[in-house]
Amino acid sequence: MKKKIGLLYRVSSKPQEVDGSSLDTQKEMGRKMSKVLGYDYVEFNEGVQSSYNVEINFRPKLVELLNEIQKPKGIRKVWVFNTDRLGRYSNSWYSILKVFLDYGVEVYVGESDKPYDLKNLTDKLTIGLLSLISQYDNELRRMRSVMGKRNSLKSGNTYLGSTIPFGYSVKNKNLIIDNTEGKYVKKIFKMYDEGQSTMDIKMFLDKQVEIQPRKSKYGWNLGTIQKMLRNTLYIGKQVWRWEENLPNGEKKLIEEIEIETPKIIDKKVFDRVQKRMDSSTRNNTPKESQSLLRGLLECSVCGLMLPERNQQNSMYYGRCKEYKWKYNGEKFDYNNCGLKKGLRTELTDTLVLDKVLESLTESKRVREEFKKKNLEPKWENENENKKKLNKIKGYINKKEKEKERIERELVQIDFEIRLGKLTSRYGEQLKDKFSERLTVIDEELQKLKKEEKLYSDTKGWVNWIEKMYEILDDVPNFDNSKKRTFLKDYVESIKVNYNPNIQSHELDISFLKPIIGDTIIYKEGKDEKGFKRYDIEEGENNLEVIIPTSTKRNRISKKDREKLNNHIYELKIKNGLSHSEVCEELNNLGLRTPTNKIWDKPKFSSYYNYIKKELLGKE
Repeated sequence: MKKKIGLLYRVSSKPQEVDGSSLDTQKEMGRKMSKVLGYDYVEFNEGVQSSYNVEINFRPKLVELLNEIQKPKGIRKVWVFNTDRLGRYSNSWYSILKVFLDYGVEVYVGESDKPYDLKNLTDKLTIGLLSLISQYDNELRRMRSVMGKRNSLKSGNTYLGSTIPFGYSVKNKNLIIDNTEGKYVKKIFKMYDEGQSTMDIKMFLDKQVEIQPRKSKYGWNLGTIQKMLRNTLYIGKQVWRWEENLPNGEKKLIEEIEIETPKIIDKKVFDRVQKRMDSSTRNNTPKESQSLLRGLLECSVCGLMLPERNQQNSMYYGRCKEYKWKYNGEKFDYNNCGLKKGLRTELTDTLVLDKVLESLTESKRVREEFKKKNLEPKWENENENKKKLNKIKGYINKKEKEKERIERELVQIDFEIRLGKLTSRYGEQLKDKFSERLTVIDEELQKLKKEEKLYSDTKGWVNWIEKMYEILDDVPNFDNSKKRTFLKDYVESIKVNYNPNIQSHELDISFLKPIIGDTIIYKEGKDEKGFKRYDIEEGENNLEVIIPTSTKRNRISKKDREKLNNHIYELKIKNGLSHSEVCEELNNLGLRTPTNKIWDKPKFSSYYNYIKKELLGKE
């Protein structure tokens, strides 16, 4: 068995990682040296690690390398591209050096096949000096770059370097307005100022063949558009800040320079846009819903999520036809949907939660694994994993929405070509752009869904259920927000269908794990702890629940109805008020319809025609 050498890679800036130059060079050289030396390599890729965050507590990959070194018969040889890859500050360097000395590690640097012997005082001094020289060289190069930019700005130049902002080009180190892109910057602000969304702006920009976003070949990013709408550069103001990190982690402002840039947007328009964006940010905070199953219930035929609906005295989950979406009439055929009646919120929420809790309680997997107190998840931190999973799901949701919008745009382009609003050539160019973007989105979705599956299918989920099992009895006492979070950790979706034969809704609850009807299969023999061996035979993922439709109507009493009719007689027959005026008077008096609802003109017209003969008979 060959000895192993640890290859440690690190770059100190994002462009190096994205461009691939530095990391790829390090990998190629490291693998080449492992072959020359005749060792199997183990790679520890730190990716981007800022020059200011190279202490051990910020470097998990370096810690993994040190752990491998400290194992019996662990790694005893390490290769680095440069000595500063190990540590550029005294705390890190001496921590690493101590481990290396304790375990007799040989360090190879660059393309040299001769290791540094850290037990040798001369080599130890040499590598320490090389590390300090490398640190000094990097710091000096950074300071030259900062000072060069500072002096350039002070001399009157307006270009900060790196990526040229959209809407501008550069001439003699100064920003100048690009006529084509500047026109689109004005359009972006105008569209948002007139009430259109950033998604609307994105779809508009993606249709334009004469412009491209700076860093993407596959369409505009919503985050880029939002940053543009916030950028004071477009009203002629840009601020350059020189900051340095203090040893305690705080930042100290060394110098600040305000730069006047060519103005594209009027400040009044810019201020209105900022106000709307601030309002939008505040309004993006979701309001607490009174319903529990928001985002879980969907029609079994068309797949639409059932919306929440409020009535005067109750709430319910709406039918497919009540789904509000700009293109719903074009996309969904409601005539074939099976959901003709809404569900009563309170009854549905209670029955579903009870059934889920009952299923978890009866699950053999949940109950048996709960007994394994010593079971620990393979994942280092359950809360962190849950956050990662939620983040991935959020990305998937955004990508799927973008995909849906692009598919609609492709249909719209074909439609406009047929109407003659677009030329065939221009239309095909647009379709090619959108089709390329669809291909990229599909690839991204595939990758994200693989990641989602990786996080969802870990054995750690059992351990999480164990902890949740302890509070199952308390779940009904949670507020709706916590209940909803709890449900979504177990339930993937709930498909709804209305069965007219039994006048009830049929709910198909799909669980994330196959816990319905799972069983224990005992095997011969006992384990090392003396317990009987067993396997859990998986059950089903789905459970059917019936929600009956109430036929009871919330009507007013006979006495209240007589009182109502007398008032209608006075207002309509004797005083001659119009239908609308009668409705207003009845509502002001607190009188409701016979089914206990607020009066409006259609309701009154229907009821008045029903009792008209009775009222006229009083005269």
